[in-house]
Amino acid sequence: QNLLMENKTGKYLKYAIGEIVLVVIGILIALSINNWNEAKKNYQIEQNFFRDVLDDFQKDRSEMVNNIEFFENRIEQLRWLLYKVRHPKEDLYIFEFREHIEPLYYDMPPISYSSAFEAAKSSGTFEKIKNKDILKTLTQYYTEFSEIDALLKSTLRIIEGQLEPIMGRIPQSSIQLSSSKKVVSINQYDNTSFYQLLEEIGDERDISIDLKSFIQKPEFESYLTGDLGRSFNSIYNIKSRLELLKNIEKSIESYLNDPSLHINPE
Repeated sequence: QNLLMENKTGKYLKYAIGEIVLVVIGILIALSINNWNEAKKNYQIEQNFFRDVLDDFQKDRSEMVNNIEFFENRIEQLRWLLYKVRHPKEDLYIFEFREHIEPLYYDMPPISYSSAFEAAKSSGTFEKIKNKDILKTLTQYYTEFSEIDALLKSTLRIIEGQLEPIMGRIPQSSIQLSSSKKVVSINQYDNTSFYQLLEEIGDERDISIDLKSFIQKPEFESYLTGDLGRSFNSIYNIKSRLELLKNIEKSIESYLNDPSLHINPE
């Protein structure tokens, strides 16, 4: 006001411009600090997200290894049975037959550990993830689980729709504790007590069956070869998914451990 009253307009304008510059600088500093804090916050969110995904991957890997073990065991039993079908002169005993057929009654429930991914998806965390390439691959990984899910569920449908009707002609009195020897019961309850109970009940009926004639029926061999094909296909798909997991895991670990790739607040 003094400058204006003294008609020192030039000095007044310099003073006003100086004040404006100071205000602008203050705003820019405040924005910079705010952006720095936001970037730091997002950086930590991304770090936690990827580490949680790696934890889920450990569970996923364990599950897939179990799946492969399950189907490898299934193939072993199917191979033994198919050999007996195609070598009719070989000895074949009902309790021995039961040990190899019993594992085929079991299926492998499909499980995917995706809690970290789903939680981030529902909470809007994806918007804060800087590495979109890894995020895209992760999305593909979890989306493609539906293929494994359908494949493993088909095993149960085929057991119920094909195996059980065929095996309904075999006397159930042949089931005893030894029948469970080759069962790989992963993610399922221990059925030892079930087999033990059946053995304890016993069976005094005079029931006999021409087992060699039974396994020569075309539908029995057809089931064995079909189950073999599906089991090999299941292993292939699970191993492919396991390889994808390894590649994504490697990318995440490289990203987390390489300082040049980190989210650095600017």
